[in-house]
Amino acid sequence: MLRVMLASDIHNCHAGWYGMSNEERMADLIRCLGEAKRERDYDLTLCLGDVSLDFWAWNEGGSYLWDPPVSRTAEFMEKVMPAFPSPFYITPGNHEQYAPADWERITGQPREQIVERDEAVFALLDSFSGNLGPAENSDGTYRPVNCALIREALGLAGKRPVFLCSHWFDKEKETEEFKTLLREESRIRALFCGHDHVSYIPFTEEEAGHKPILHTGHFSYSGDKDPCRFYRGWRELTVYDDGSWESLYRVPEQVIRYPGWTVRMQAHTQDGMSGK
Repeated sequence: MLRVMLASDIHNCHAGWYGMSNEERMADLIRCLGEAKRERDYDLTLCLGDVSLDFWAWNEGGSYLWDPPVSRTAEFMEKVMPAFPSPFYITPGNHEQYAPADWERITGQPREQIVERDEAVFALLDSFSGNLGPAENSDGTYRPVNCALIREALGLAGKRPVFLCSHWFDKEKETEEFKTLLREESRIRALFCGHDHVSYIPFTEEEAGHKPILHTGHFSYSGDKDPCRFYRGWRELTVYDDGSWESLYRVPEQVIRYPGWTVRMQAHTQDGMSGK
């Protein structure tokens, strides 16, 4: 059996949300991760981007384009990443538009890669690989996912299930090759993504295989108008030796503060599904 933590949209940055400064929120994340590791037997972490706001189009802009530049991604890797279950693998989001050499220098990993385990194979895809190393603030440039990397993962997988992981999958901008792969390749069991700060589970269209897309939530702010619909947390994936799998969104105990009211949230799970 393999148990995986999938996290995204942590946004270690200059902003605070829900009545917490960034420093308080990172300390709370580290606390939650410590409790999770004591209670659950995780085998690895897959982080699907937006650990920072290093490149950003709004307000004062991304911190890596300040003078002097500040890499909150580097700070995350040094101070927060060790709290996650190891080994830890990361793919960038639209707010980490580092040139490949800079990304690898900061994280020690390529912008996309294949992660193999006895139970499954994961393709970590870089879907915001356009316009890297920009000189101006932006929110990232989407580029269709790398089908060659997916085919390489399938070539390595044998009979093992394959899971596709990216910061985002934009169906309007994806290629026919990608849709055909999803439709024709039964070993691709599911897709995981972040970006929109929610934890629901839509499906690809029939022409793209009707595969589940499991959204990995956030540890920053809700992507819904109701801040108590999508709480801070992470997605958990369990893959069994027979190739079956199940996933759910795990919410740790936490406090959400808005002007005039406070919600004390008990630990719980939501948005789960299973497959074969």
